[in-house]
Amino acid sequence: MIALIAQRLQWRRILLEILPVVVVVAGALIVLAQMSSTLWSANLLYNGDSLVLPLVYRSIVAGEPFDWVFSSQLFLFPEMLIYSIIAFIVNDPRLAILVNGIVNIFILYLFFRIISRVSLGRLRRQLLEISVSLGMVGLFLFFCVLEPHPDINGSTVASLYFFNTYYQGIIIVGLAVVALTIWIFRGFRRAFCGGTRAVGYSIAAGLTTFAVVLCDPLYLLQVTVPLVLTLVVMWFARYLSPRGFVLLLGVNLGAALLGVWARRFVTQFLAVDVDRYIDSNNIPASIELLSSTLTKMLTTQDGHLKMILWGGVVIFTVFFFVYALFVQNRPALRRTVSGTEFFLTAFSTMSLLTMLVGFVATGSLTTRYLLPLFIFPLLAAIPVIIRLLRLVMVNLPSSRYRLAARRCGRSISAAVVIMVIVLGAVSTPPVVTVARGDDYVGARCFNEIVGNRQESGVGSFWITRQWEVYGAHRGDVLQVQQDLSVYPWMINLSSYTGKRFSYVIVDQWGFVSKQSIESLGKPAAATVCGDFTIYDYAGTPGEEILTQKVESSVAAKMARRGFTSPSPR
Repeated sequence: MIALIAQRLQWRRILLEILPVVVVVAGALIVLAQMSSTLWSANLLYNGDSLVLPLVYRSIVAGEPFDWVFSSQLFLFPEMLIYSIIAFIVNDPRLAILVNGIVNIFILYLFFRIISRVSLGRLRRQLLEISVSLGMVGLFLFFCVLEPHPDINGSTVASLYFFNTYYQGIIIVGLAVVALTIWIFRGFRRAFCGGTRAVGYSIAAGLTTFAVVLCDPLYLLQVTVPLVLTLVVMWFARYLSPRGFVLLLGVNLGAALLGVWARRFVTQFLAVDVDRYIDSNNIPASIELLSSTLTKMLTTQDGHLKMILWGGVVIFTVFFFVYALFVQNRPALRRTVSGTEFFLTAFSTMSLLTMLVGFVATGSLTTRYLLPLFIFPLLAAIPVIIRLLRLVMVNLPSSRYRLAARRCGRSISAAVVIMVIVLGAVSTPPVVTVARGDDYVGARCFNEIVGNRQESGVGSFWITRQWEVYGAHRGDVLQVQQDLSVYPWMINLSSYTGKRFSYVIVDQWGFVSKQSIESLGKPAAATVCGDFTIYDYAGTPGEEILTQKVESSVAAKMARRGFTSPSPR
């Protein structure tokens, strides 16, 4: 009998762990369904930046030489790692990108759950951990719902976490390092932990920090700097011993600086240096951008509600951090703040300050760098909410009231869970439609014209990448600049070598225009394909001229970067 009861309890715990995963997936589907009916879907599935991971994965699987030129970011860790695992299982690029967005949300829930578990210490309150974690994920997804239309370098920031190339990797690694930091000190109930925990932390946190900074030094501003400032505060507040402080500081700061130093060995893969993004002359424009973005948010009901909710979370966590500082020298009150609460609220506050100051000081004109501001405050709110809920339950006057409160909480939670799952099920068909590409007509005309040809073609960055990924052509369609020279931006230069180029895609926005093809002479044919015109030079002198332009351009760029230059055809 006892064994049967234990088995049933075990199954109950397992089912209770599966249910929130279903809720998280349903919540992500709600956001993706909203995206599928707006221009968000075009940015998510067809934008040139969004397609770099499918192109890298395809290149690696095809066994091409790794002559890639990225931006200032390498995208290899953790973005490429996560996408490769998904693409290995899911063959279609559209579906892989959508699943990647869902996985990003699941990872967010996973780390929120870890933080909530650590916050309870030796207590085990599975339902409370799940409820608070789901609540914070739900609030973040609601931020995304309140961004119905894309304004990527403006007022829409939270939704970019669904993308696989807009710095969600920094947040994932940052959450992992924060969780590891709490783990090594057992929720900061100890000032120092040595032995296997110290070794495990040094290896895990050190390697991940080194790898992510090597790929994207923005991690320094978004995670390392606020983490270092938080550790200093924790040391002064006597939550860390000198040895514990040195260990954490040495691992995180040392690994980050080592990653910055190691970037000198991967410069051939980088299109631009990081210092290109730093311009003190843009400080007034950066301040103006923040002001105009805030004004734009407050002019709509969705933006107004988003700012109220986000501002409430920020004020809540900052206020608790100030309170935690206030009670440090008051023994009677100090015990009302746990080490985990102090650490997370300090980290959230420091990240808020450093990112806003860093955004202005570097003269940034890209608001997507502020994405962590919509996540780290939620992380800090978790232990505080858990403490408040426990205080409420403890201070209820009788067990009858506590039982009624638990039943009420469970009923509300069950109703919300059912509602989210139902809405997620209703949201699935439009997501499936956009995953199949039923509404994508851009590549159909292109496939009809060049689908069975072996020759390759060229066009602008914004057009060729989506046709390269989703087109059914045998040759390649590759990006060039207006003068038909190779555009080395998030592309494998070796993909240009050993090919004949016989057509040019001219767009109406002037990226590749009619002036670009004047030197090629008269085309064999010109076919209008929606907003584009495909100029075919097969069998004309223009084909040889175009091929020579591309060959000479890619040879020069590969030689400049130290890649093996292609042999002449």
